[in-house]
This record gives sequence, structure tokens and C-alpha cells, in this order.
Amino acid sequence: FKFVYLYNNLKYHYQYINGFKNELYTQMVTSKSEHQDNFFIAWNDLFYFKRIGAKGNWANRLRIGLSTNTVSPFAPFALDNNVNLRGVGILVDRGTGSIVYNTEYRHTLLEKGSFVVQSNVFTDVGTWRTPGGTLSDFVKSRNIKVFSGVGLRVINKKVFNAIFRIDYGFELTDGKSQGLVFGIGQYF
Repeated sequence: FKFVYLYNNLKYHYQYINGFKNELYTQMVTSKSEHQDNFFIAWNDLFYFKRIGAKGNWANRLRIGLSTNTVSPFAPFALDNNVNLRGVGILVDRGTGSIVYNTEYRHTLLEKGSFVVQSNVFTDVGTWRTPGGTLSDFVKSRNIKVFSGVGLRVINKKVFNAIFRIDYGFELTDGKSQGLVFGIGQYF
């Protein structure tokens, strides 16, 4: 069983976005097999975008998620470059709960016709509940990660979401992780 709720009050002007959006996902998986337990997962994404001047855009995402707290190496929330913390690496850890805040300032450096080059400065903060753990896991220092960095976007305004992005993130909490993240589309 799946339930999705979307409230979208975003206003787009090419690479610039202004407004608020909320996405709620819930899912209940049931099984008649004695080898598989019933499973529940839910997460909510809150987005807030604000135009700043003629060339700036402040973008924010807060993701809060919880699932059935089963001890498993396949917990549903992943600590990963491409999902929540830029610079952390590929599939570093998993959890049964997640709180992640991403914020970035995007600034248009060059705009010629349908071609745009945009820079960004970001900070990503996340914490996890370990599989089988308690809600207090969210405030344990070993589970809290903070990354910051810079990025570049190459945008084609004629094709929706035709954005090539590259970000470099480095860890502020203990300085051990850093790395490049490539992708298509804005990070969020």
C-alpha cells in the first residue's frame, strides 16, 4: 500500500525557483510469507526556494524519514553522495531513520541565450537512526555528519531539467571524507 501527498506552490522562471513544496511518501509492505516481516516506511520532503536579486537563488530541503526499525544490513535510508550528503561517498551507511537538511545558494555566472552556467555554495547536514537503534541515535555525535562545498551547473534552458552538475563536498565534522559528485538535474 502506498500513499503520496504533494503540495506544490513553486514558481519557475528557467533556472530560478521561488516558493514552497511538500512531498509526503508512505508505504506499507505486507507479505504472506513467514520469512518476510511486514514493513513500513515514510518520509517527508519540505522544499523552500527564494529568489535573491537578479541572479541568485536560495534553495532548501528538509527530509525526515522513519521506517520499521528492523536490524538489517538493508535498512532503507542510505548515507550517500547522490541522495543526501555531497562528498560523503557512495553508500557509506544505512539506517532506519533519517533527518537531512540541505541548503545552497545558486548564482548565475553566465547566461547566453539558452546556455547558462551557475555556481553554488552548499551545506548538507544529516543524522541517522541505526538499524535496531533508538530515536536518541539522531542526536549522537557519531551519527551526525556535516558537509559543505561548492559546485557548478551547466544548464540548457530549452530542455526541462537539462542540467549537468558537479559538486565538491568536504566533511566539517571530522574532516575524513571529501569528494566529487556528478549528476543530472539540480541536487534537489
